[in-house]
Amino acid sequence: MIRMQVQYVYDEQGRKTAVIVPISIWQKVTVPDSTTCAQEGGMDPDRYRGIYRDLKINFEEEIKKMRSEWERT
Repeated sequence: MIRMQVQYVYDEQGRKTAVIVPISIWQKVTVPDSTTCAQEGGMDPDRYRGIYRDLKINFEEEIKKMRSEWERT
């Protein structure tokens, strides 16, 4: 079995500009499509909150604060 690795695409200056990912890896790291979500009982955004999962944050209030800070500058 040949195992394909992640491949990088470089520009003329030698900087990485893109990546080619084997489909087997891509399928493991992408968000499920709508068919999968429906089969699993719907999308649960809490699964994707990461570091914020255990924090008691009012996200609506935090967004308002961020917007007001942005508008001040």
